[in-house]
Amino acid sequence: MQQTICIAGKNNIAVNVLEYCLEKYQNHNNIEIVCIPTEGDKGVNGWQRSLRWYCEQHHVNMVSLTEIYEVENLLFLSVEFDKIIDVKKFRSNKLFNIHFSLLPQYKGMYPSVLPILFCERKTGVTLHRIREGIDTGEIIDQEEIKIKIEDSSLDIYQELNLIGAKIVIENIEKLLSGEFTCKKQKATGSTYFSVGTIDYKNLSLNLRCTAFQVCNQVRAFAFRPYQLLSYGGSGLIAGKVTKTISTQKPGTVLEENDICYIVSTIDYNVILYKDVLDVLFEAIKNNDNKNAIYYCSCKKIINDRDEHGWTPLIVATYFNNKEMVEWLVENGADIYTVNNNGTNLLMYAKEAYKRTGDNTLYLFYCAKGLRENMKDFFGRDLYYYLKKDGIELTTIKGNRIVK
Repeated sequence: MQQTICIAGKNNIAVNVLEYCLEKYQNHNNIEIVCIPTEGDKGVNGWQRSLRWYCEQHHVNMVSLTEIYEVENLLFLSVEFDKIIDVKKFRSNKLFNIHFSLLPQYKGMYPSVLPILFCERKTGVTLHRIREGIDTGEIIDQEEIKIKIEDSSLDIYQELNLIGAKIVIENIEKLLSGEFTCKKQKATGSTYFSVGTIDYKNLSLNLRCTAFQVCNQVRAFAFRPYQLLSYGGSGLIAGKVTKTISTQKPGTVLEENDICYIVSTIDYNVILYKDVLDVLFEAIKNNDNKNAIYYCSCKKIINDRDEHGWTPLIVATYFNNKEMVEWLVENGADIYTVNNNGTNLLMYAKEAYKRTGDNTLYLFYCAKGLRENMKDFFGRDLYYYLKKDGIELTTIKGNRIVK
């Protein structure tokens, strides 16, 4: 009997699960793969990949919830789906959800924000059955992650996203066969938070608390694709507790410069780092490396991304700023970073070579382990773009200027 796998959701986690299913089951005669993208998915890749776009590119059938209700032999996977599932409408009972917390804690909304605000040291991902209620079903699998002191909610979300896809992939055979075990959620320690828990339209920084709490507020709401907390007219990307005890009224600005404020709280003074990504990019473009390094005083910005997915390392590579590339990599820049289209650093190094004839960065990234066969989100690798530009691989590796 034919089985149907339905992936309902959005973003990288849904695309990663779909990629795996297509690779493993697309040519399986008894398995059909369909998807239900969220209503907000417009079919355009942004800071995350679009499930709708991916389905269109790979000719995956997109269906509605109403259509899937009647499928009897169905495996339904909710991965960041935006609708509450009414289990009574389904003919199948193989209905599963990924939730970004260690259930039974943090049911509901904002599971990458609230653990930071509440000073948690860990969180995680739960694969569970979908039952009536919100995130109440039996637990099939969980994986825990540590919340590091420098992690923002965006950092936590991205890690949970990767782990969520991994857990689904590791369990999908058991889910298909029904040969999985599960355990009922405990009532003790169970917590739930609704959409009204946080008013994102009226976010403000509360300085009448400890310096540690202030820093937690900044990193809890540091989610650049949507918002940064604002203070003194500047977005804030991070905070740091100093060793100096506050002697002035909480909220007093003790010092301000181009990259930060130093402010008093109820216990220790705190450094609030400004969002300087735009001026950092300009400095890198203009080879103003002294200032670029100064703007990186808060290491958090080194792997930050703009709306196109560009990081400081991408900018430095594209503009052939070799000194800044080396400094960024030495200070923790991710050499596997890609933009919103999946363009990798070898591809940007190719662009720098095309304009300058200098292959230093290309060879640098090859030595670091990047490979020409790494594909972007269009399924194209560097060989495709070299051919398109009329550049021979032996030429770009041989330090001769392309005429």
